[in-house]
Parts: sequence; structure tokens; C-alpha cells
Amino acid sequence: MQVATKEADVVKLQVKLQKLLDSGVNLDVKDEDERTPLHWACATGRLDVAEFLLEHAKAAVNVQDDAGWTPLMSAASAGHGDIVGLLLSKGADANLSNENGQIPLHYHRGRQEIAELLLDYTRDVNQADNTGSTPLMRALGGNPSPVIIALLIDHGAKVNTRDVGGNTPLHLAISEGYEDIARFLLGNGANPNAKNNDEERCIDLAKPAFRGEIHMMTKKNGGDQP
Repeated sequence: MQVATKEADVVKLQVKLQKLLDSGVNLDVKDEDERTPLHWACATGRLDVAEFLLEHAKAAVNVQDDAGWTPLMSAASAGHGDIVGLLLSKGADANLSNENGQIPLHYHRGRQEIAELLLDYTRDVNQADNTGSTPLMRALGGNPSPVIIALLIDHGAKVNTRDVGGNTPLHLAISEGYEDIARFLLGNGANPNAKNNDEERCIDLAKPAFRGEIHMMTKKNGGDQP
């Protein structure tokens, strides 16, 4: 089956897949990691294969592998927005979590199209994984997108949640030097005096010049002075 899905010609591929289906081959068969052909099609960006499996082979759209990953997680993590849209239209559950406690929204990978699609189907935008990290916190990793940060907050993401280390999104933004995003979080109610498990306040992690700016913002908003 996996050999067949490597065929580049779409028509030839569909013929091969149909022959496999007609011969009674189970196209929902799992590999040693309990991943199905649909998982692999989604992970590798084969929209044509995913469409065939869902339309003709009636592939299980919410099947989970041995780590709890669904095809939707595979597609989102790999950045295949077209497949994410297809899966959601076929009943993919955006609220299933894997063994790490993460839902598909944790895997938007900074891609606005994928984040927007998943937000329309996610019940709890504040779902925390096993480390206490929410999709908003995950969005602050790497090279964060201000647009996605704003989208998450517009959809109800809380700005003062804490991970297992007691860090809030503002702790993470300031510690990574993302001052523009930190300003945005502060403007949306983030607490600069929140302490993590090491008794560090958000403001304690800021560079001196930015610390003074936070002080002024807090004073202007009527909050406690750092």
C-alpha cells in the first residue's frame, strides 16, 4: 500500500489504489506504529491519496496511532492546510488529544490558514497538554506569528494560564525577547507581576529598558506597580 502511494501520477495512483480495494486489501491496515495509510497521506501532503481513502475506502478519519496521533494532527503538524480542511469536512475531530495531551491546535506550526480552520472546530482553545502548555503558549515558540497570537486571544485564549513551571504566556514572550508580543499580551490583560515556580515575575525577565516600559504601562492601566 505504501509503495502504491509513492506513485506521482494521480491517475495511475488512483488505478493502483482501486485495484487494491477491488482485490480486498484493507486500506485501513496499520503499520508497526499503528499508523494507517491515511496517516501517511496526511503527513506527506498527498491530498489525492487522502481523498481516495476517505471517499472510496471509507478510511477511519479519527483513527489514532500508538502515540495517539490522528491524521488531522499529522496534516496540521506537517503544514498541509488543504488536507486539514478536507479532514475537517469529513468529520475529523479537532478535540481528540494524543498521549502528550495535545490537540490538533497545538500543532498549527505558525500557519494562519491551519490555525483558522482548527479554531472553528476546537471546543476548548485553552486545552493544556501534559506540561500545562496551551495552544497560545505553544504559539510563542520558535518564530511566533502576531496574527495567530491575536487569533487565539480573539477566540478566548487566556493570557494568564500557567504551565507546570508556573510560567505564563508573558513569561515566555519576555524570556524569548518577543517584546512586541509581550506588549500585546499586556494590552490584553497579562499580569506582569505573575510569579513562576522560581519566584520570578514576568517583569523580572525583561531587559531594563523594557522593564521601565512595563512599569509605565502597568501604572497607566491602574495596576500594581512592579
